[in-house]
Amino acid sequence: MIDNTHWSYYQTKDLAVIPYMNGTAVYRDGMLPMLYFKLKEEGKIADCFCGENKNLDSFIAYFDRLKTVQILAELEGEKIVPVGFSWVDMPRGQDGARACQCGEAFFSGASKRSSARSLARMAVAYAFNALRIDVLHGLQVVTNTAARNFALRLGFKECAIVPSWHYIDGELVDARVMILRKEDYIPGFDRWFAEQKTADETKIP
Repeated sequence: MIDNTHWSYYQTKDLAVIPYMNGTAVYRDGMLPMLYFKLKEEGKIADCFCGENKNLDSFIAYFDRLKTVQILAELEGEKIVPVGFSWVDMPRGQDGARACQCGEAFFSGASKRSSARSLARMAVAYAFNALRIDVLHGLQVVTNTAARNFALRLGFKECAIVPSWHYIDGELVDARVMILRKEDYIPGFDRWFAEQKTADETKIP
């Protein structure tokens, strides 16, 4: 297990959600470019940003401005292997009544493993608890059924279709809005996470 003395995040024996901030093990030179070039290599930049094909400079500037990126990692002993990342943006409200938009991205190798679902669950819990968010909204291109299905499995519900919201390849396309409330999510997550910790305790080192 990696040391989490100086910050708060979710971790199991094999997985961790680690905030990208000064003092954490993932806050190192080259992390954001690595995330960008991995997504670019897999052709996922536009998919992650609803049609916006960010370049390296705009990618780094965006996440440097947000200060709310979490690295989603698999743990190989003391080695941290980033397999994706999550973030929140456009906060509204205050403690006890705060809403944000959210996003998650996984690299191709990780997205097909069950660990991606577990990391996604922990990332959502991190947003609710550590970032003190009460409502998360996911905004997707309406044709992205993979993102819709993944969000539904996490507990999000489809609440609206917004006509002509995204601008992609010279056209305005519809957006799907997904919603998840902390009060609906955290009780079930806490039970699931306790089961993961119990399973970790029974694993042979």
